[in-house]
Amino acid sequence: MNKYNGLKVLYVGSPPLFSKGASSIHMLKMCQAMSRLKIDIELILPGLFSKHKLFKYYGIKTNFKVISIPFTDLFLRQIIHGVVSAFYVFLFKRDYDFVITRNLIFCYMACVIFKIPTIYDAHHPAVNKFAEVLIKSFCSSKSFLGMSFNSKGLLEIYRNNFNLDLDKSVVAHNGVDLTDYEDTGDVTELRNELKLPFNRKLVCYSGNTYKGRGIENLIKAAEKLPDIDFIVVGGLETDNSVYRNMVNEKNLLNFRIEGFVDHSKVSKYLLASDILVLPYSNEITIKDGTQAKQFTSPIKLFEYLASGKPIVATDLPSIIEILRNNENSIIVEPDNVDALVNSLQKLYFDNELSERISKKALSDAKNYSWEKRVIRIIDGLNILRKYMLLLRN
Repeated sequence: MNKYNGLKVLYVGSPPLFSKGASSIHMLKMCQAMSRLKIDIELILPGLFSKHKLFKYYGIKTNFKVISIPFTDLFLRQIIHGVVSAFYVFLFKRDYDFVITRNLIFCYMACVIFKIPTIYDAHHPAVNKFAEVLIKSFCSSKSFLGMSFNSKGLLEIYRNNFNLDLDKSVVAHNGVDLTDYEDTGDVTELRNELKLPFNRKLVCYSGNTYKGRGIENLIKAAEKLPDIDFIVVGGLETDNSVYRNMVNEKNLLNFRIEGFVDHSKVSKYLLASDILVLPYSNEITIKDGTQAKQFTSPIKLFEYLASGKPIVATDLPSIIEILRNNENSIIVEPDNVDALVNSLQKLYFDNELSERISKKALSDAKNYSWEKRVIRIIDGLNILRKYMLLLRN
């Protein structure tokens, strides 16, 4: 019997929709995973939009209910949507067991003011003093069910700054929709569709191209490996234009910046490639410029695993929570171009090594489905028992 069957959960999400960020992908995949676990999930989002368009854009295959709150996406989105959603849930949505959110404002109002049982899903440290005050306030509320963290490093950051109960914290790394990688397709057909060369090794980086993502080091590696093609899939054009200029200045014919593609198409690029890279620098940042090497948990890391391709990644604390050198990947020193080049050459010539770490990566991916992440949060925070205690009180 599925112990989650019939559980009623609300997810309050406030990310910009149809954007180039990962937070909206994360939110929709989490809700899809809950639906697949037979949880009765409703997603509350800002603005007006077509549900059909939303699901198609993000490759959502399993249906669930979506509630849109008009005009909460026009300005101060996180604040306005957080406040309005808290009132909406309190006034109109009483038939649920608990709420999950990444919105600090909602979590504060839900736990402290309206006594709504809520889980906060943390993905970065508190960004300012105001955020710290909100977190300290809702962490002491009886309605606060707990906090999930996307990495061990982030959990340690919070424990060092807040008085978190051990039974109210759980590490749940990001995940991957394994169904996106069930049909691997034919590499030749994929390369033809994506207009990629057939007869050359292809190294792929997928994701944002913010400062510290190591794209400049990947360009330097391409310069030293003219017989291998490189492709960057993703990133904002404001960031990519800097790297396009570098590529043009060096007259590199083996380096291609594809730019942003719909998330539903990313798997095709990964499956069409020979080697996948995470060349992160020690100075890796997230969108707002926050240093992130201790806590980043990129969705692409788990997509890389699920693609069953050999991975080369840099030795950052949050990355090696998942990757292990010579087991499911090759780990190299950050900002060391020669080490990156040597590892790519090694995989180029050593088919046995390439196949071995690829097989292990594919096996490990099964531990990081979005469904497994949902289960880690609910079971790790002992939510079912806590909810029964709330009912008794």
